Amino acid sequence: MKKNSFTIATALSLAAALALSSCYIRAEDKKENARSISVSGTGSVSVRADQAIINVAVVTYNRSVVEAARLNAESVGKVHAALADAGFAPDSITTNSYRIWQDSSYRNGVQVRGDYRVSNSIQIVTMDTRKAGTAIDAAVKAGANEFSSIQFASTRTDDALREARTLAIKNAAEAANLMAKTAGAELGKIISIQEAGAPTQAARAEGAKMMAANDFATPINAGDNLVTVTVYCVYELK
Repeated sequence: MKKNSFTIATALSLAAALALSSCYIRAEDKKENARSISVSGTGSVSVRADQAIINVAVVTYNRSVVEAARLNAESVGKVHAALADAGFAPDSITTNSYRIWQDSSYRNGVQVRGDYRVSNSIQIVTMDTRKAGTAIDAAVKAGANEFSSIQFASTRTDDALREARTLAIKNAAEAANLMAKTAGAELGKIISIQEAGAPTQAARAEGAKMMAANDFATPINAGDNLVTVTVYCVYELK
């Protein structure tokens, strides 16, 4: 009699465990089978450039490092004076980098020391992009002999970035809604939003050697900068 009671109790315990296990599995299955849709959206906003950043350099050579540095300082002084005469404020002209090094080469396995080089890189910032060409011309005529880059930026970039993000999310929502309806489903709430890396901007930058001339005018057109944002969104499907 006691043996039968133990058998019945054990059977009931196993049945209860199986029932709980069955419920747990069904709940997990339901969770795993929840439907969703993943889409991407892109938003782009064009913004007018209102700032130009120009980088030029004065590079001098001499067998003597002292003389190379002296010649460089003299030329840079002339460049600063020429830019001031062209209407650029002193605080818009800054030193970007200053370097001294010695050229060297190998002949028959032996290192041969050459001239010393001194490079002073000058950055010019103007809030009038129409003056970018004027800055380049003034610097080159005064002694700048290397041109590193010219970049155009906008003080409205933050506003453009907000607009681009809004457009990107709207674009993703439209795509998700269209796909859901086409599939015979209804779009539910948004589950997640992720921005794809850093927002991109159309950048204009060039590198080239420059030669001074007596009379010329460098044409520079700032154009527009394009701020682009891409987002990835996941929506529930009903």
